[in-house]
Amino acid sequence: MKSALAGTLERARSTFATVSLGQKVVIGLLLVGLLLGGFFFFRWITAPTQAPLFSNLASTDASAIVDELNAGGVAYTLADGGQTIMVAQDQVYDLRLQMSGKGLPAGQDTGYALLDTQGITTSEFQQQVTYQRALEGELSKTLEALDGVNQAVVHVALPKDEVFVTEQKKPTASVLLDLAAGTNLSGEQIQAVTNLVSSSVQGMDPNQVTVTDSTGNVLSAAGEGVTSAAGDARSQVEQEYDTRLQDKGQQMLDRVLGPGHAVVSVRADVDLNQRETTSETHTYNQGTPPISQSTTTEKYNGAGTPVGGVLGPENMPDAMSNAGGGNSSYDKEQSTVNNSVDTTTEVTKAAPGGLNRLTVSVVMDDAVAGNLNQQQITDLVGNAVGLDTARGDAITVASMPFDNTAADKAAAEMTAAREAEASDQMWSMIRTGGIAAGILLVVLIVWLRSRRREEVEEDYEPLELSDDMLAELDRLRIQSTREEARVDTRAMELEAAERQKMRGEISTMVSERPDEVAAMLRGWLSENKS
Repeated sequence: MKSALAGTLERARSTFATVSLGQKVVIGLLLVGLLLGGFFFFRWITAPTQAPLFSNLASTDASAIVDELNAGGVAYTLADGGQTIMVAQDQVYDLRLQMSGKGLPAGQDTGYALLDTQGITTSEFQQQVTYQRALEGELSKTLEALDGVNQAVVHVALPKDEVFVTEQKKPTASVLLDLAAGTNLSGEQIQAVTNLVSSSVQGMDPNQVTVTDSTGNVLSAAGEGVTSAAGDARSQVEQEYDTRLQDKGQQMLDRVLGPGHAVVSVRADVDLNQRETTSETHTYNQGTPPISQSTTTEKYNGAGTPVGGVLGPENMPDAMSNAGGGNSSYDKEQSTVNNSVDTTTEVTKAAPGGLNRLTVSVVMDDAVAGNLNQQQITDLVGNAVGLDTARGDAITVASMPFDNTAADKAAAEMTAAREAEASDQMWSMIRTGGIAAGILLVVLIVWLRSRRREEVEEDYEPLELSDDMLAELDRLRIQSTREEARVDTRAMELEAAERQKMRGEISTMVSERPDEVAAMLRGWLSENKS
């Protein structure tokens, strides 16, 4: 067994010795690739499939569950910033039962699920408190669904119902947001939070919602409304208006003076207030028939002075001086006419976005604008941006030397950066090309050597050897492949002279025709392997 193993190793060693250096390198790389591929495949095939044990965990619950898993020696991984715990799939249900037996996760039910625990003995106060807690929990869940909000806490103050309507108080709410790292809510997002909370509570006004973040910054104050959102909207509208007008003036000056020789700055005061005006106009058209008409007539005939006049002593019954006499008559006629009147009601709503005032500043480089008429520039820029002096708009045009040091330095740095980037790309391509060329060169050398060897084997012609030389070579071949060589010293001494002669002839033949001899030896070696 040992001799067979030794013979196999010897043949493998001799075969490997005949392989060229390039082939050895290729074989080595293939072996390394196979080993690495087998290693990673083994790791992948033996790695357990993981599944989430719990998701959306609070920090306290996640810490407690991790402590229990560490105590039990269970392998796990954390995902979603520590809110999800992943374990082996075949252990999920067992671990959930174990954690549930230990009261984990300990998160309590919130939202409208609290209303499911009420009984028939629940008092009105408990019902009100439970409803308020349920409402706060539902609002917290809704706000936590927003991008960038890790956790939300909502407190709602619901006033008691009063008997008199005039004494009713409005509900208020406060919102605390725990934002993700690097998240800043815009004004529109803050307004969305206040609208979500106020729309969920009956009778709540958006101005009665206070919003703060976990660092204590007030995002929306009660009574002031969403001032940050209004400020953001105003700033955005004004910025867009300014940019649009600046581009118009800048394009015109760039055509006249060239790029970089003039700067236009526009400041627009935009009116974002929304107004509604109602007016009524009454007109009467002559000749229009009246809607209604009534006439009242009173007549009195009799002796004496008719009753009437101003109350006083002179009108007392016992006043003799007031006793009248003779015949008297009294007639009274009253007419009421309701004419048709045309009534016109006009409601005017002014959309926000009106322009209160516009100010424009233009600065030109003195090196190129010295001969230009500034009044013409003023008129051109004013017409381009829509300047209205009657509205109070103003424009200022000036020419002064520009300092282009920073611009030139920035341009030089940008050029240097582009050159460095181009150089890096070039060297990267050179390195890649060199590696590819080296690999191709190695493959080409190996291919040429193998092709040359095949050509040599194809061009091989059998040697014309004598019978004695063939017998001697065959004896040497058989002797080299024996497992245990048994040498007869007497026979060797007797045949020494004859073998010496044959060896001399073989040496002469090897020196004269080495390729043919090498091809013959390789053929013998291949026969021995087979």
